[in-house]
Parts: sequence; structure tokens; C-alpha cells
Amino acid sequence: MQEYIFYLPYFKSAGKTVAVTNENGENVGQLKRVHKNMWTKSIDFVTRDGLPVLDSISWFPIFSCGLKVHVQVQWEGRTVFIDHVKKHRWVIKESGKTVGDLLGKGIIKNEGAQEIRWGNNVYMLSSHEAVEEACIFNQKREKVAEFKSDLFHFKQGKHSIRVTEELPVPIFIASYYITTFIMPCI
Repeated sequence: MQEYIFYLPYFKSAGKTVAVTNENGENVGQLKRVHKNMWTKSIDFVTRDGLPVLDSISWFPIFSCGLKVHVQVQWEGRTVFIDHVKKHRWVIKESGKTVGDLLGKGIIKNEGAQEIRWGNNVYMLSSHEAVEEACIFNQKREKVAEFKSDLFHFKQGKHSIRVTEELPVPIFIASYYITTFIMPCI
């Protein structure tokens, strides 16, 4: 089982690069929030971090453009963009071609889960607010990865993922980031 460590930013709207390291401390990838322009970044900050009470009116159309979550993922010399196309749906693109999808609650039937379609494979990220860990299952319903939050270092945003086989770990981390920290606000 391989373990990868990453530190999520304190502010949900932050565009800070999140480095992904293996158990030896070597950088294996990174992900970063991307805003289309300063206007959307400002709305995102105000509605997610500045005045959280605005989450209750996030359905209001003027705020919806600022609430879209776009993530850039880099690993193994590849760059993948995860574009938020509509509520609870993201498209994964590489070199302008669609290579996968992230589908959240409201689109899939399993509450507290997100479907990750990558190539010909489908994975399910299952999490629950009452539990500190989340797991990823393959199509055979076998657990292939699990996330842990280091409660001792939680203020620092330390998290890890343990995987059982060679998988697109940075895509899983981006999905976890979107599901755990962003989607509850959408």
C-alpha cells in the first residue's frame, strides 16, 4: 500500500498550489484552484470564506459564476483540468479532450458520494460528515484507496491517501478536495 500526503489550504477559495508527496517526501504531483478571472475569485472568497452566511443564498444567479470550482492537476509530466460545468458535475480534460468526469450528489443516487470516471474505469468516492475518513471503491466495490485526516495536524490541513494499486492519485485527491471542502458550499 502506497501513501501520499498533501496539505489542503485553510481558505476554501485559495488558489494556493497543493503539493502531493509520496512517503519518501518526493513531490509526485500538485493541484491548484483556478479562477476564470478576478471577479469570480472575489465572489468565491466572499461567499466561501469572507461571509459564510452567503452560502445560504448561493443559488442566487449572480453568485453562481463565482461558485464554480476549477482545478488544475499536474503529475507525471501531464496537466489535466477539472472544469466545473454545472452543479455537481465536473469534466476532466487533458490536451483539450475529455478524459473523465466527476459526478456529485444530485446526479448520482448515492448520497455523500462522488463518481469518478477516468478512462474506462469508474470509481466511487464515498464520504460522510460524521466520519473523518473517505474511501474510494472500484467497479467491483473493492476498496482501492482511503483518505485520512491527521487530527493532530488538522489545523495545518494535513491529509493522506493510501492506495492499493497504481491509480490516478492526483485525480482522487482533487475529487476529495472538491467533495469535502467545496461541494458542501455549492
